[in-house]
Amino acid sequence: MEFIFTREMQDDLREVNNTFQRSLLPWWDEISIYVPEADRDLGYKLLPAMVINAYRYLGIERELTIQMANIFKTINFANIIHILAKDDEEGQIHNQELQFAILIGDYIFGRVLKLLLEADADKLLNIFATMICSINEGLVIKHTLHGGLEDVLTKTRAPLYTNAFLTAGKMAGLKPETAEIYSEIGHNLGMAVELIYIYHQEKCGRTYLYKAQSLMGQLQDAEVLKIGEMEALMQQISNNTGGDADGL
Repeated sequence: MEFIFTREMQDDLREVNNTFQRSLLPWWDEISIYVPEADRDLGYKLLPAMVINAYRYLGIERELTIQMANIFKTINFANIIHILAKDDEEGQIHNQELQFAILIGDYIFGRVLKLLLEADADKLLNIFATMICSINEGLVIKHTLHGGLEDVLTKTRAPLYTNAFLTAGKMAGLKPETAEIYSEIGHNLGMAVELIYIYHQEKCGRTYLYKAQSLMGQLQDAEVLKIGEMEALMQQISNNTGGDADGL
C-alpha cells in the first residue's frame, strides 16, 4: 500500500534509513537479519513518516526531525526483535539464537539513550522510559491476558505515535497543555492508521480519526503549528488509495 502522505518525504525517509543503519554499527551485519521480518509489518514502515509529519508541523529543523524519526524507528525495531524471541511453550528452545535475539534487542534499546544524547534531547528521557514500560506492559496483556485488539494497540502501538507528537511538542516549546493536546492527536491518528490500514477495522479506525479532527479545534491558538498541513494529512488518511507497500 502506498500512502499519499509519504510521497513528498522520500528523501527524508531514505535519510532515516541510512541513519538507522549507521547508528547500529558495528553490529549491523548481525542485526540486519531481522530487517526482512520487520519490513513485513506495515506499521514499522509507517511510523517514521508519522514522526516526520509530527515534527514538520511544528517547524522543527530537518536534522532533528531525522534524528527523532530514527530513534522511534529504532525502538520499534527492538520491540519487533523481542516479539520474535519466543519461549519454549511457543516452540523455540533456549538456544544461542534465542539468547542473541534477546541480547541484541536489549542492545538496541540501550542505543536509544545514546541517540537521545546525540540529538540534545536528553530532557525527553523520562518520556521514552515511560513509553517503553507501557509497550512492555501491552505485550504482557497481549500474550498472557489475551486483551482485545484496541486494548493491545493502545498499549503497544499507540504510545509510539502519541510520544512522537508529544516529544515534538516538547522540543518545539509548546505550552504543556498544548503539547498534551498535540499528543492526543498523535494517539488518535496512530490508532486510526493501525486499525484502518493494518487491521482493516475501518469503522473503528475512523472513530479515532474523527477524534483527532475534533481535537484540532483546540489548537487554533498554537501559532507555530501548521494547521493546514495537519488537516491535509487527516484528509489523506481518510481518502488514501492502495498501492504497493514498497512505495512507502
